[in-house]
Amino acid sequence: MMFVDMRGFTRASAQLGEHEVVRLLEGYFAMVVDLTTAHGGRPCNMAGDGVLAAFGLDRAPRDADAAPGPAPQALRTARGMLDAWRAMSADWQARHGVVTGLGIGIHMGPVIAGPIGPPSFRHDTVVGDTVNIAARLCQRARAGEALFSEAVRRAPGIDGLGLEILELPPLQIRGRDAPLGMHCLPAAERLDLGAD
Repeated sequence: MMFVDMRGFTRASAQLGEHEVVRLLEGYFAMVVDLTTAHGGRPCNMAGDGVLAAFGLDRAPRDADAAPGPAPQALRTARGMLDAWRAMSADWQARHGVVTGLGIGIHMGPVIAGPIGPPSFRHDTVVGDTVNIAARLCQRARAGEALFSEAVRRAPGIDGLGLEILELPPLQIRGRDAPLGMHCLPAAERLDLGAD
């Protein structure tokens, strides 16, 4: 599961007119959705300036050993998003003076997937502890970095990706006894824009 959040969006929307805000969001969502689907993932939910995406939902059990698995797919997607958004954000900063970045959180584990909600508003989504942990990692990520759990780091195929991976101190998550092992895909620049 991957959560993507645009850092600095609240400030940017206060600076921009309505049409520019929509253009910023449309460019952002197009980039996130295109890269997610290009790497075998599925966008699940969009709310505000956040996106939830899943990898591996469509894999049959017999495909479990096929490469690449959902963890490498998610990390490649995250790396692509950080790189693509750096260029897009620089353009918005040059033209409109707004500073934005991406924070990304990734965790791997079981989820409940399918149509959820009352009969008048059912929609396909994913829920569960794995989703919650990915959301916590996303909240913790600074603009320009993707944080991911030890479960993702241990998944087959990660070492062969050729990505720079930093090990970070474990994260204590409320309601859990043991801290969560945490790693980072850094970008060239990280900004402290906060989660908004």
